[in-house]
Amino acid sequence: MPENDRSARTEPPTPRRRQQARERGQVARSADLNGTLILLGFVLFFKFYLPKLISDLSLLFYLSWDNFPKNIAPNSVYTYTIRLLLYIIKMLGPILLVGIGLGVSVNVLQVGVLFSGYPLIPRLDRLNPVEGFKRLFSTKTLIQTVVNVFKVLVVVWIVYATLKDNFPSLVLFVNTPLLDALVGWLDLIFKVAVRIILFLFVLAVLDYAYNRWEYERSLMMTKEELKEELKQMEGDPQIKARIRRVQRELARQRMMKEVEKADVVITNPTHIAVALRYNPEKDSAPIVVAKGMRLLAERIREIAIAHDVPIVENPPLARVLYRTVEVGEPVPEKLYRAVAEILAYVYRLKGKAVV
Repeated sequence: MPENDRSARTEPPTPRRRQQARERGQVARSADLNGTLILLGFVLFFKFYLPKLISDLSLLFYLSWDNFPKNIAPNSVYTYTIRLLLYIIKMLGPILLVGIGLGVSVNVLQVGVLFSGYPLIPRLDRLNPVEGFKRLFSTKTLIQTVVNVFKVLVVVWIVYATLKDNFPSLVLFVNTPLLDALVGWLDLIFKVAVRIILFLFVLAVLDYAYNRWEYERSLMMTKEELKEELKQMEGDPQIKARIRRVQRELARQRMMKEVEKADVVITNPTHIAVALRYNPEKDSAPIVVAKGMRLLAERIREIAIAHDVPIVENPPLARVLYRTVEVGEPVPEKLYRAVAEILAYVYRLKGKAVV
């Protein structure tokens, strides 16, 4: 990515952009960390499995030589070969299973469960010799080469230092029984392996941190990309549902403000509440400005009490108004008489003239 293009990417990535990158198989991971953890797993596995493996190899030599059928016949050769293959599978099976388990586990540990066929899609730019030449002599390739040379030098130094520290023991192995010498050599190899793995693990963690930083940097967006993605996300059902919730909440707030200006609130008496407003100069008929059930009805009653809006209990009329008239609509003609009687009663209470 050109540097001037990166400088324009100032916005953090959205969840949608992260999901799209993950679907394309673009995740933050370190191949060095994978290799180091797999190597560590194999070293620990062989630390405990190696004695059994040596014992199985000894038995394999016995089956291959001492137990070989003296009279060679087609049937005996076939049986002998099958037994030998089954024994080899039994001996090497745990190693294969551990390798598969470690390979899957370390990848899941880094990136989780991810299946993506996008990296397998052929891309013509990868076949471009000019681009391949640029990658071969890029700054990133040069840094990787320097790091790899550094790894080799440090690993050689670790092996040399460990052998030097244990040189007296190595001399004694010459006059030691073969089995004891083999055990000593295996302990020494294990010690060298652990030191090398610790060194590689430190580098792998640094490599993962760098790759994570580079990955986050590659996901950064320009302001134009962010605006375009937000436009696309407006069609998302979850976004639409959230917008509808916000709209309902705003409409409810506006409705509650209208209760303060209502002329009367008709109740059922507590389950339903309908607020009416009637302004002869503006309205041809009384207008339903708010309505609600249960908690919303209780809230309407509270606002009415706080602003001295009369509350009249008329369950049949409250139910009909709630079911048949939407907020902002006028009362239907068939309910004029019942509503007019309540308004007349309210006006008499307030000392207003009945229109």
